[in-house]
Parts: sequence; C-alpha cells; structure tokens
Amino acid sequence: MSTRSAFRFDPAAIAGSFLVGVVFVVLLTWMNGSAFGAATFPLLAMTSGFILAGVAYGSLSEGETVLEPALAAILVSIVSYFIISALDLRAFESLVTNGSYSYMMVISFLNGLLLTFAGAWAGEKLERTYSGSAAPAMEWGWIAAGAILGVAVSLFLANLVIWLSGLLGSPYAALEPGNAWILLFVVFLGLLATGYVCAFQSPGDTSYEAAISGLITLILLIDVFIFTLQGEDFIILTYTRLLLVLVVGLLASLLGGYVGEWTQIEVEGAHPSEA
Repeated sequence: MSTRSAFRFDPAAIAGSFLVGVVFVVLLTWMNGSAFGAATFPLLAMTSGFILAGVAYGSLSEGETVLEPALAAILVSIVSYFIISALDLRAFESLVTNGSYSYMMVISFLNGLLLTFAGAWAGEKLERTYSGSAAPAMEWGWIAAGAILGVAVSLFLANLVIWLSGLLGSPYAALEPGNAWILLFVVFLGLLATGYVCAFQSPGDTSYEAAISGLITLILLIDVFIFTLQGEDFIILTYTRLLLVLVVGLLASLLGGYVGEWTQIEVEGAHPSEA
C-alpha cells in the first residue's frame, strides 16, 4: 500500500537515485568537458544528469515522491563536485583562472536541484502514481502557477526599480552593493505572492507546496540576476547574498503560504482557530 506524505525516508530510492545521479552528472560533464574551451555546454549537460537522478527516484520509490529527491540531489552535488574538479577538464580552465569555478558549480547544482524535482515528477508519471483516485500529497499545478506568478511579480518589480534608478541617476545604482536591500525587497514581494497563490488556491495543508514553489521561483530568479544583470566588474550575488536571498525568499513564501491558508479558511467561513 503506497504512502502519500510530504516526506518519506526511502533509503533504497535515495541510494539508487544517488548512484544514477553521480554516474550521469559526471559522465555527461566529462564526455565533452575537454572538447570545448567554454564551460556552457558541459554545465548544461551536467544539469541534465539531475533529471535522470530524479526519474530514478520517482521510479524506485513507493508511493508519491515529493521532497525526498532534494536529499539525493544534495548528495549528488557534493560528490560530483569533487570528482569533476579532480578530472581537471579543459572547458573549466577559464573559470578556474578567474576564480569563478566553484561559484558556477554552485549555481549549476541549484539548477540541478530544480531539475531533480522535475525528473522525480516525470518518474512518478511514468509509473502512473497519479492515476489513482486518492488526492495527491502535492498539487504540482498550483506549485507551477505560484512559481510563474512569483517570477513575473519579481521581474516586474526589478524592472521598475532599475527604471526608476535610471531616471534618478544610473540604472546600475539598484545593483550596487549598498543597495542590496532593494533586490531583497523585490524577492520578498515576489515570493510572498508565490506562497499566497499556492496556499489560497490549492486544497488542504499547503506549506510544502509554498516552500517548493518558492524554491523554484528563487532558482529561476537567481539565474536571471546572474546571467542577465551581473557584469564582469561587479557580482550581484556573492555567496553571502546568495544565501540571504534563499533564506529571505523561502521565509517570504512560507509567510505568503500562511496568509493564503488563513484567507482560504476565512473565505470558506471558518476561522483558523476553529479549523
């Protein structure tokens, strides 16, 4: 009998996903890691290995997979980092030279975490886990809707802030180190909207949905900030700011989830204390 809970520790599925993930993340990175002088293609190939790790977890686990693939993805990232670093691939030489190798690996592994969730969902679909009549432990449709709204709100606010900065001075003023709070505020509002949509629209306890949707939104926003706004002369997201963005964003999504849940109960005619 399958279990439908947000987190179930499944050692066999974690071990299988870990092995598949490490093998394919390293293999796909190594295959063309010395054929190119730039790291773009090997990094993209690396992240696709996380999809296979997620698929493996979804196929090996019993019942519905929700949060567990994150643990496998973290283990895959740690081990793969040391193996890939030891291979000394030509494609990463420029990153090592300018000191951004570890940073880009962290960003790639964050995207790998996102793709692991996608792979796990695909694995569950292939197993027809969601074809039963029981309600799923996680409403992935509302997670996606919340992430889309969160990215849209955050990018709208970021665009507005940069435009206003351009009117008052330089568009880059909003990106300067002393104005980091502006980006944090933008992220906070966007993730607040993400958590609210997930909680208000989806039935039942939605705290996990708000957190996952918030994490997906954060990773997408980090990609946008790094690959479109970050220049050679300045780094928008240092390790400290990256951690701060993740913490503030997740707290905002959980707060939005709480408000959305409370509002949902109010709309349905019951006070949270009576639910």
